[in-house]
Amino acid sequence: MINEIIKNKRTTKDENSSNNHMPQTYIPQTGELKAKLVTPRKLFLFWDVSTVAKRVIELFFNCRFEEHVTVIRIYDVTDLNFNGKNAHHYFEITVPYQNGHWFVKGLAANRHYVAELGIQMSDTGFFPLFRSNCLQTPVLEMSGDNGLNYDLLQFHRYEESSPKWMDYVSTYSYYMDAKNLEDNNA
Repeated sequence: MINEIIKNKRTTKDENSSNNHMPQTYIPQTGELKAKLVTPRKLFLFWDVSTVAKRVIELFFNCRFEEHVTVIRIYDVTDLNFNGKNAHHYFEITVPYQNGHWFVKGLAANRHYVAELGIQMSDTGFFPLFRSNCLQTPVLEMSGDNGLNYDLLQFHRYEESSPKWMDYVSTYSYYMDAKNLEDNNA
């Protein structure tokens, strides 16, 4: 994929100016497609709007990037070691590349999804540019609201970040009851 080429290039302030309308936490690094679970059945995809990806496509296919249709493919990869071709099924959504983000709704419960952003070409098919992280949708609601589904959803929404370490640790000791100690020695 293009990710190796794009990772070697530093982005400039001008290239990222189209992403300024997105919160800073949602601006991915160069060459990335990120996925976040918004609700149990809806995810938010966001990507780097870089001229590098456009230029690679133009040089590789010898035509303007705008001549191609940009699509997002959503793969169901539940219980699979996904290799790009072995999904249970997938569906496509046409998106404007310059937006840098898109919402996808209508996902099934308790499934794993991976998204790819790419271009659809009439003669050769789909050419992927970026692949997202894998997300799991929560199970269907269970009767007797015990908070388990809410905790699971919060776990899946958790931002990947380093743990916040404490500067000190409080320890504890185990003390035996003196009466039991005397009984054991007798």
